[in-house]
Amino acid sequence: MSVGTFGEFEFWLAGIKIAMIIIFIVLGMGLIFGVIPSEHTPYLQNFTNYGGFFPNGWTSVFSALLVVMFSYGGSELIGLTLTETENAERILPKVVGNFILRIILFFTLPILIICGLIPWNQVGPESSPFVQVLSSTGLPSAAHIMNFILVTAVLSAANSGIYGASRMLFSMAAAGEAPKLLAKTNRKGSPVNTLLLCGVILLAGAMLWMFAQEQLFRVLMAVPGFVVLLVWICIVLSQMKLRKAYPVHPTFKVWGSPIVTGTVVLCLAVIAVLFLFDQQNRFSIGICLAVLLMLIIWSIAKFRSKPDGV
Repeated sequence: MSVGTFGEFEFWLAGIKIAMIIIFIVLGMGLIFGVIPSEHTPYLQNFTNYGGFFPNGWTSVFSALLVVMFSYGGSELIGLTLTETENAERILPKVVGNFILRIILFFTLPILIICGLIPWNQVGPESSPFVQVLSSTGLPSAAHIMNFILVTAVLSAANSGIYGASRMLFSMAAAGEAPKLLAKTNRKGSPVNTLLLCGVILLAGAMLWMFAQEQLFRVLMAVPGFVVLLVWICIVLSQMKLRKAYPVHPTFKVWGSPIVTGTVVLCLAVIAVLFLFDQQNRFSIGICLAVLLMLIIWSIAKFRSKPDGV
């Protein structure tokens, strides 16, 4: 289908998810401060008890960064929509400008609500923290609704992931960096072969999950997180290198460049190095580095004989 259909589908999936998050925030704050009666009103006790915000010390923050990187992966898709967006000069600056505000509203606040309603050491891996919180407050029916919302959130993530991956493969094929077969489009302009390839890989991942749940989960969390980190580093470095060579300078510019962009590269590089010292992530990071090395070798072998500008 066309990119317009993707956007419409994503709008409704994301709309359901956002509406439920807002309801969760309102409901959670009511339970925390006793506005909504429950078996136990925690107020702000869970923020100070059980070791406070950093019960395992500051170093534990770094071990969680990989999951954090994985969770925010996909925000770079804003840039991929540039070529398929009407009035991009007017629309995209608004989207980027509201991005941080939306992170605070839809990521930070729900996490604070969860930590306020249930002690961190009572959150288990058997189900989503959202479901556990609602179940522990005596609202089991609300937990079932949250499970439905989580399914729509997964569909939304898969929808965005397939869009981003298929468009990236299509761009690579059009530039001669991937098989030309992947550059084929249908009459609506959608890259059908890359979509089929992404669908097969997605199905293969689902099949692997059936045979190695515990081992695969850690890998599937770490590999995308590290890959997102590398992608972000490449994006920032590309922006720093190409900014001076823009034929037409955009009206929407990065604030504080190149100091801000350089600082971002430094921070991302430090996080990447810290990942290597996390014993739990070494296997996953090793897979990423091995694939990266293979791509570098293949790239050198494929393009070193071509003249400049090709």
